[in-house]
Amino acid sequence: MHRRTFLLALSTLAASGVPAYAEDNLFKRLFGSLKKQGKTANSGNTSGALSGLSIGDADQGLRQALNIGIDAVVTQLGAPGGFFDDGKIQIPLPKTLRKARKLAKPIGMAGPFDGLKESMNRGAEAAMPQGKALLKNAVTSMSVEDAIGIVRGPNDSATQYLRTSMEPSLAKAFTPVIRSTLDNSGALSASKTLADKYSLGSYADKAGDKLTKHVVKGALNGSFFYLAEQERAIRANPGDFANDLIRRVFG
Repeated sequence: MHRRTFLLALSTLAASGVPAYAEDNLFKRLFGSLKKQGKTANSGNTSGALSGLSIGDADQGLRQALNIGIDAVVTQLGAPGGFFDDGKIQIPLPKTLRKARKLAKPIGMAGPFDGLKESMNRGAEAAMPQGKALLKNAVTSMSVEDAIGIVRGPNDSATQYLRTSMEPSLAKAFTPVIRSTLDNSGALSASKTLADKYSLGSYADKAGDKLTKHVVKGALNGSFFYLAEQERAIRANPGDFANDLIRRVFG
């Protein structure tokens, strides 16, 4: 996630109804309070204040931070070029078609393969808005115990939680959108044509289905890649995000 994009998104949280935590360590206090809650959860102390920040406020803050992150990821990857222009997550051709392209390139016939790859990535970009509501539903349904586990877990535990909870549903939601986009752009027919032309055997028989499944997987991988990157950045230097935001607003 581009740092500037996420910092801009954080301004929404700072200006929202979430209680005004100490400006210079917004996320430090948020995560710190949930960690303390984890130590007292077994005693039933789940509603009191911790160091001036209530359990409810901390829990709400974590959910809002995750929602802001989801908004930022969807906005970035759903924009034109969100996948195609990003070398970290650009979806490559399926392996079988990559091998065929290697045969075609020396004779100047790689163009149709390259056009197909662009259409694949545009399909992933078009599907991103469909995933936003599903991801946010996962955040809404997260229990306080889930939140504790996330905070006390690895640096990508929130991303792992969302992926475990929602990947099958996201794949189901993405599939018709991506397939429709690939069909409208001619990518599905191009995939079949190339598979037939280069005698790719069984791949040609189900080229459309295989291409769609490949793009759906790439779209999900790209989404969770940036969610995890963002989560690690917040955890590594939570105060830095708040400090940077203040400098940008008042500097």
